[in-house]
Amino acid sequence: MRLKAGQTAPLFSLEDIYGRKIDLSSYKDKNKKILISFFRNVACPFCNFRIHQLTRKKEKWKDKLEMIFFLESKKDVVLRSTFHQDVSPIPIISDEKKVLYQEYGIEKSTFKFYGTLLSAKHRTTFKTAKEMGLAVDSGEGLTRTIPADFLLDENLNIIEVYYGASAADHLPFERIEAVL
Repeated sequence: MRLKAGQTAPLFSLEDIYGRKIDLSSYKDKNKKILISFFRNVACPFCNFRIHQLTRKKEKWKDKLEMIFFLESKKDVVLRSTFHQDVSPIPIISDEKKVLYQEYGIEKSTFKFYGTLLSAKHRTTFKTAKEMGLAVDSGEGLTRTIPADFLLDENLNIIEVYYGASAADHLPFERIEAVL
């Protein structure tokens, strides 16, 4: 079931890949918005490109926004990826059983996934990610998970819900900045 703006975000208390406890309720009332992003796995160049883009904006948004990333990869696979090690201190949570993916209504779609691969726009993103060294061969293969982003207010209420229309589709930066 998809979540909607106005709902309170499903709470979680999990350990990130760096061994830190990430308790969503601890982010409440810190006078910052929270962006929760769900990605596929570390082999996904589209996901790695988006994580790279968000990481570059971290300094600009540090006083206004906290970010939490979910990957469906196993923790040890994420830790082997040198690219993802550079993301710290942004929490990356491994949810290989997709428990939170289900709670947040993240979908799988063969149609949307293959549509992404056939899109000229997304082939350009793939090429750029590969040239930047963001296309990682993790041995995990392709998955049909479609990304989603949730922008929360200081009380953990969902301000923006964005379920991707493709395997490379995320909440536009302009919409994040408009809320900040």
